[in-house]
Amino acid sequence: MAEREESQGFFEMLWDCEHCDTRGLLAKSQRHCANCGAPQNADKRYFPKEGEAVRVDGHKFEGADRACPSCGAPQSSAAHNCTRCGSPLDGSAEVRGVMSSPPAQAAAAAPRRGRRIWPFVVAVLVIFGGGIWWRCLRTQEAQVVVASHTWTRAIAIEEFAERSEEGWRDQVPVEATFPVCQDRERSKRQVADGEDCHTERRDKKDGTFEQVKKCTTKYRSEPVMGSWCRFTARRWRPVTELKTSGIGLSPAWPSDASTPPGDTRAALGARRQGRRTETLTLQFTGHGTCDVSETIWRKYTDGQKAKVEVRSSSGDVVCGSL
Repeated sequence: MAEREESQGFFEMLWDCEHCDTRGLLAKSQRHCANCGAPQNADKRYFPKEGEAVRVDGHKFEGADRACPSCGAPQSSAAHNCTRCGSPLDGSAEVRGVMSSPPAQAAAAAPRRGRRIWPFVVAVLVIFGGGIWWRCLRTQEAQVVVASHTWTRAIAIEEFAERSEEGWRDQVPVEATFPVCQDRERSKRQVADGEDCHTERRDKKDGTFEQVKKCTTKYRSEPVMGSWCRFTARRWRPVTELKTSGIGLSPAWPSDASTPPGDTRAALGARRQGRRTETLTLQFTGHGTCDVSETIWRKYTDGQKAKVEVRSSSGDVVCGSL
């Protein structure tokens, strides 16, 4: 989620004199100690306490300070020579910065770390997973014999009748009758509901820091209402099934005098043939069965030997290896 950033201005970093122990000197305004004149050590800059920051009005950031290669004094990035010793600043290194302060809301002391248990959990899971693989999933190559080919075929029988159904208003068919609808929650939507904000301090490495307000939008969940309807519609619906099965390579569809045609006209109480399904199975001597496609089913003959993968635990054929 994108954050919105808002600058709240620039403020002075602080530093402490290493020679006379003067504390809380301003890093931008006081490049030398006001008591002993010692140069500022840029590596010792730090953020002031909350509420004690000194704003730098009209500050224009020109870049991070550079340390004089001769005397080490921090110099503005716009300077060409050191203001303390006069040495040229060509090729001088940028001073080190202070890590940005954490958000105010995260300033609470971190909870005490407990003993790490995740390595033990991972080890247990690895051992458990290895046991499952060894016991149930491990396979090996074997030669099996195709015992027989079996098949099952089924035809759904549909009836045209009035049915009571339910659905949203936009799902009610045109031919539906007697719709009775009521409002019901259909979904939810996320609606903006203010912001969660925190502030961060960013050392600009020129003796100042920028205080930045970072905000993310908060959302609340609101219901989206719709009309849920109960209605009556005339439709084809499966009511029974004709099924036949057998052995061999000549499967047949079920058929008798009572089987309705597939093109019966829609009329109350009329019946017709619906969806057709087929299951083709290879049976192996001592190695289970596999439901397969017609291509695989006809690829083998009864009594044929085949090299396949079998489960180490059960000996059943891995059907994907056929």
